[in-house]
This record gives sequence, C-alpha cells and structure tokens, in this order.
Amino acid sequence: KPDKKAYDAEQDKIKAEIDALQIKLTSVRDKIGGTTKSGPGNDHRNALRAELDSIRDKQSANKTSRGKVLDQLKSLQDGAQKKIKDLQAAKTKINFKTVAEVDAHIKQVPNIVESGNMKLAEEKRALQDISSSKRNRRAVEGFQAEQESIDALRHSIDELKKQLDDPESKAVSERYDAIKAELDELKREGDEAYPDRSKLFEERDNLQSQIKNLFNEKRDSAQRFRDANDRYWNKVNEDRARRAERARLQRAAEEAQKKQDLAERIREEAQVPAFQAQIEDCQTLIDYFSGKSSGHVSFKSASLSVKAEVAGVPKLDIRKVEEIPEGLVALNKKGKAEDAYFVGGKGKGKGKKAASSSSANTPLNVPLPTLSALLSLSIPPPSASVDVPRVIEDLKTKKTWFEANQARVTAENISKAEADIRRL
Repeated sequence: KPDKKAYDAEQDKIKAEIDALQIKLTSVRDKIGGTTKSGPGNDHRNALRAELDSIRDKQSANKTSRGKVLDQLKSLQDGAQKKIKDLQAAKTKINFKTVAEVDAHIKQVPNIVESGNMKLAEEKRALQDISSSKRNRRAVEGFQAEQESIDALRHSIDELKKQLDDPESKAVSERYDAIKAELDELKREGDEAYPDRSKLFEERDNLQSQIKNLFNEKRDSAQRFRDANDRYWNKVNEDRARRAERARLQRAAEEAQKKQDLAERIREEAQVPAFQAQIEDCQTLIDYFSGKSSGHVSFKSASLSVKAEVAGVPKLDIRKVEEIPEGLVALNKKGKAEDAYFVGGKGKGKGKKAASSSSANTPLNVPLPTLSALLSLSIPPPSASVDVPRVIEDLKTKKTWFEANQARVTAENISKAEADIRRL
C-alpha cells in the first residue's frame, strides 16, 4: 500500500517551491513591465498618476477654500491685535486695573479731606482727584467689555485654525506625498532595469521553465500515487475474489462429494436383490416349523433392520421388543379355560386315542421373534400344532412369489435409484 504521508509531504514540498518561484516571477514581470509601455508595471504607474491628478484637484479646491479662511483669519487677527494695543494704551493712562481699586480710592480721599490735616490747595487737588477717579472708573468698566470682545475674537481665530488643520486634508496631503515617492521609485527602477531587459526576459523564461517542470513533477507524483493505490486495491480485490472462489470451489467439491457418496449408497442399496431377506426368512421359518432347526433363530426381515443411513436424514430410534426367555409360556387371557385337559377312559385303546387328540390340539408356544417374522410376512401364526402344515404351505407360497418377482423388483429399484441419482 502506498504511503499517504510520504505522498502528501512530497506534494507540499513541490507546492512550496512553486509558490517561491511564482513570487520571483511576479517580481521579474513587474520589472519588465516597468521598462515597457504595455507591461503590467505601466498600468500600475498610470493608476498612480491618475490618483495623483485626482488628489491635486482636491488640493486645488481645498486651497481655494483655505485661502478664504486664511483671509478671514488674518482679518480677525489684525482686529484683535489693534484692540489689544488700544486696550494696553488705555490701561497705561490709568493707574487702576479694576473697578474695585477705583472705588476704594474714591472712598479713601473724602476721609483724608475730612481729617482737616490738608491745606486748601491739597483739598482742591483731592476733590479734582475724586472727579478724575470717577471718570477713570467708567473707563475701567469699559476695559472689561473690551477684554470680552478680544476673547471672542481669539475664539473665532482658534476655530478658523482648526479648519486649516482638517485631518482629511492632512490625509490627502500625506497620500499625495506617498504616491509621489512611489512614482519616483518606479521611475528609478525602470531607469535601472531598462538596459538589462534581455537579462530580465531570460530570467523570466528560466523561472517559467522551472515552474513548468515542478508542475509536471507534481502531476507525475500524483499519477504514480494513483497508479500504486489502484494496483494495491486491485491486488486486494483479486485476493478477496481468489479466496471467495477457492471457498466456493471447496464448498462445491464438498457438495459434489456428498452427492456422490449418497448416489453410491443409493445405488448399492438398489443393487441388493429384492426380497432377499424375506426369502431367507421364509426358508428359516420353513426349516423351523419342519423341525429341521432348533434353538435361537435370527430373522432379517422381522428384526426391523434399518437401512443404511442417508445423508441429511435423521436416524430413527426403533423400539425393540425383548425376547421371551426359553422355558416360559405365555398365559391365556383371564376367563378362558384351557382347551387341553386330561380325560380318563376305561379301555387302553380309547386312552391312547384321547391322548393323541389332546396332543394335536395342544396350544403351540411360538417364540416372539418367530411370531414377529410371521407377522412381518402377513402370515397368521399357528394356533396349535395341527396348524403348522398350513403355515409351512403359506411360507412356501410366499417364498415362491418372492423368488418369482425378485429380478423384476430389483430392476425397478435400480431404475428408480438411477432416476433419484440423476435428480441429485
């Protein structure tokens, strides 16, 4: 699997190199544009010049308005200076600065006169001083009004100075100076770069070639990563498909083997001769009732033998009947009397005849396996010894029928088994 972190690191490195070269290329193009009228640098220069002309128009309008303000400011300043000078000249002629000082002087002079210590000429001068002080009092009162007028003029002058110090006008002026400086710098760079235009073109072409190569390298790296990633996932998918196919084939082989085993079992069971167990049981029963065999006899058809297990079919638990031990006799049902009983007689021959008749009608004790074998063959069991020939004859008839139909039924079983195998 390709390393995604290594791929991202490689892509970032190439991108950083491309960005650095792009910055250099932009700078070289700007220098080239500064040496040609159609270059991008010239467009920037024209935009700066247009902005500079617009600022000059604003400054011209501001200058006209500023001239009016300056004229008004000069007029107010001149008026304020004149009033200040006049006020100062008037104050120099009067020794009192405030009305309170004048009033205090006016009150003091009559007290001196009334003391009687003054000469007549001094009293006359004192009275003249009082009259002069009263006139001066009116003049001092005018000083306050004149001072308030001067303060109002100074306030108007300050407001006009604030208009001259407008921040917007100052910002426009600063922008004008910045544009002028930038245009001068562009002109200087253009003058320096003009003789080296061929070198600039060569440097531009070299930078463009490097950037192109880096873009190709970046594209090739991305393609290699995509191809490696595709190969990895194709391999993963192929391995997954291969494992799935292997598992599918294994399941199919196991299923086919199961079907083959089942077919062989069905075929083997069908090839067993039909009624073979019944024929052997018939012969065994014939020998038994004919007295040719004695003791424990096993029967194939009556033992409820189970066929070979078939795959997918659960095995049945068959209930087995326990055999009656030898020497035990089944009891008759309650309420029924014994058929055989001893009858006494007068003569010897009559006694033998009665004994013979009693022996023939004696109930026959048939072992349970033999009884089961007879019932499986649908032959009623003998109720007494006299019934044994009938049972033997029935067994021979059954055996003859089984032997006569054995080949046909066997062929049918084989045909049916083959049909079942074909369905499998």
